[in-house]
Amino acid sequence: MSPALIDGDYVIIKKARSLRPGFIYVIDHIDLGRIIKRLKSIENKRLILTGDNSVSTPENLMAPISPDRVIGQVSLIIGKGGIRRPRFAPQCSEA
Repeated sequence: MSPALIDGDYVIIKKARSLRPGFIYVIDHIDLGRIIKRLKSIENKRLILTGDNSVSTPENLMAPISPDRVIGQVSLIIGKGGIRRPRFAPQCSEA
């Protein structure tokens, strides 16, 4: 998830009351375990995830997932530079 998250960062999550493209979520992926990814879009009530880094897990390997796999939304990032809020990605959209 670099540059949004850097190796060694900690995240604070909150319950996801709604799922919105462009925000970062912690997912309990059925094959990959717990992952942190950005919600790219919602298609046919399934979530399409993406990573911010070009070497991230390809979208087709993450496959569309069910919303019930979402553990929470990343609300704060704690890193060497202190505490910061995750940035919203406006290029992600609701389909």
